[in-house]
Amino acid sequence: MPELYIGSEIQKFAKTQPGLDQYAVEKFGTAFEIIPRTLSENAGLKAEIVLAKMYKEAATSSVFGIDCSDGEVKDAAEAKILDALDTKSWAIKLCIDVCLTILKVDQIIMSKPAGGPNINNQAARRPDGYDG
Repeated sequence: MPELYIGSEIQKFAKTQPGLDQYAVEKFGTAFEIIPRTLSENAGLKAEIVLAKMYKEAATSSVFGIDCSDGEVKDAAEAKILDALDTKSWAIKLCIDVCLTILKVDQIIMSKPAGGPNINNQAARRPDGYDG
């Protein structure tokens, strides 16, 4: 599964990052587990066992997949486990765009102090605009 391989590579990259960035990047990589986890659970397999086998394969290759008929992790080309590249690539691109948008919104919220009308100035003014 390309998702698990991508997640594994992102987690390796996370170990090179300083400070809190490392934690965020690692969790982003871990989020890629959801697709093979859901697929294995829906096939009636034990997800933790399948994920362990897949992480083992991800260390050496990016061409592997779950054969739902026997629950084994196999070479995807030999087992004829095929995915639509266009669909996968767009799904990943759109997910990354969503994450970046959320991070941008979070940065805007964190950088701007809470504002609003200045209550002290409004209380001193009369409704007719007369200040004296």
